[in-house]
Amino acid sequence: MAMFLLAYFTHDGTRRFLSAVAGVKQESGLAFAFFSYVLAAALLPEILRIVFFQSGRPVRRNFFNFLAAGAGWGLMGMVVDVFYRYQAAWFGHEASLASVVPKVLVDQFLFSPLFSNPVMVGYFALCAGRFRREAWREVLQIGFYIEQVVPVVVAGWMIWIPGVTVVYSMPQLLQIPIAVTIQCFWVLVFTTVGQRLARRA
Repeated sequence: MAMFLLAYFTHDGTRRFLSAVAGVKQESGLAFAFFSYVLAAALLPEILRIVFFQSGRPVRRNFFNFLAAGAGWGLMGMVVDVFYRYQAAWFGHEASLASVVPKVLVDQFLFSPLFSNPVMVGYFALCAGRFRREAWREVLQIGFYIEQVVPVVVAGWMIWIPGVTVVYSMPQLLQIPIAVTIQCFWVLVFTTVGQRLARRA
């Protein structure tokens, strides 16, 4: 991500390419956030699961995994897009310390631990429990947050604190495209941590 940021500010070809991406983002609005998150956070991980863990043989479960993950991550992508817009309104659009630092702090110590991570961890737990009453009861307990959400939050800090620092250093129209790039790596960590916690439970 640091090399990507450096390339944006020093390489004309990278800047032109990202300007074209920004144009697509501006024209498509929230739809860009939805579909890019679906591709990065639902389709790509499922393809990797098929290739590396299922010997290249897809099964019906992969399709249902994609639908569930796509719905959840796509909607979260739209929420993140709106959140980034509010961050710009609150703290400014410039890539300065006075703007970037509070955005990172609000993002990683308020938005992520209190909203985005609990929602997504809870959503996938509900999917696994087929949205039965017992699954809802488990997700709404404080123990679920401590045992299931906190490890995801801590793992997320390792990726997203440097990640959103890069994101908020970019022009606003490029923030979602850059976040989607990081999201590809994050979903693999998110899935791995979730599976290990599920096995431990």
